[in-house]
Amino acid sequence: TVRTPAEYVSSTPSESAFNNGTLWGLKGNFGAKVTDAWSKTQGKSDVVVAVLDTGITTHTDLGPQVSGYDMISELGVANDGNGRDANPADPGDWISKNDSDGLTFGGQLRGCRVGDSSWHGTHVAGTVNASINGVGSVGVAPQVRVQNVRVLGKCGGLTSDIAAGIIWAAGGYVAGAPANSSPADVISLSLGGGRGCSSVEQEAIDYALGQGAILTIAAGNENTDASNSAPGNCAGVITVAASDISGKRAWFSNYGATVEIAAPGVSIYSTMNTGTEGPEAQDYVSWNGTSMATPHVAGVVALMLSRNPNLTPAQVLERIQNNATAVGGGVC
Repeated sequence: TVRTPAEYVSSTPSESAFNNGTLWGLKGNFGAKVTDAWSKTQGKSDVVVAVLDTGITTHTDLGPQVSGYDMISELGVANDGNGRDANPADPGDWISKNDSDGLTFGGQLRGCRVGDSSWHGTHVAGTVNASINGVGSVGVAPQVRVQNVRVLGKCGGLTSDIAAGIIWAAGGYVAGAPANSSPADVISLSLGGGRGCSSVEQEAIDYALGQGAILTIAAGNENTDASNSAPGNCAGVITVAASDISGKRAWFSNYGATVEIAAPGVSIYSTMNTGTEGPEAQDYVSWNGTSMATPHVAGVVALMLSRNPNLTPAQVLERIQNNATAVGGGVC
């Protein structure tokens, strides 16, 4: 295969975070070893990774984007003054005392923990494709495109909205939403909850798999068996646990037979925003979580599809597992 300039920039980014070990998840014995892949491709622009999360904020270090969608249907959860629309911008998901005491969620009163906005989707997106531009962070697949699908807001998200986001990202019909003109090749979900896989989630996943999409989903952060966390416990997905720089399972990471792969999820440096409520200035921060591990795998899958777009979900999983480094025993 002949490489074209659009497929790669350099195997040695000048970002200090890449070269001083801050971005350990991209390198080292238990990182993604991206420089090996980058000698062949840093991703093609026609490969799309849908990030189903809190939406996106403006950040100059985020890589190529393609139009996404805001799939949140409830106004209180959405926090942007409207329901579903074509703008996946993250207005913030902070929880005030009033929200904590009385936010209606899914038609029911639900208590939520008081806290500042997370900008979770911005952090996750940066791990997929933050640009090689000499500053800040670097993504696993800097040349692929990210499609932000907003499914999480105040207090999390509705299962029905998440399922609709999966279907829409894969190119399927969702009532009231326009057709997705750039269906995703990879659908990444850094989200979940302690319950069984619902029929609405499995049906959405089955549809996406039928369209050829590959789904990477966080195993969860409860230090328990991942079979108890949905939608990572649904069939046909790549469920991702978190490991640390020495290859040990992160103390918080879920585990068990439901997990297909572990990936870097401790002290993961990526794009962020400084706003405690609404968005303010762009920033960077290091976070822990299976949420951080999942986009590492999504980026690797995107690199694989950039080289061979005909790989099936089963072939992708087989290659990832066969080429993974065995984890170092123990819990960090």
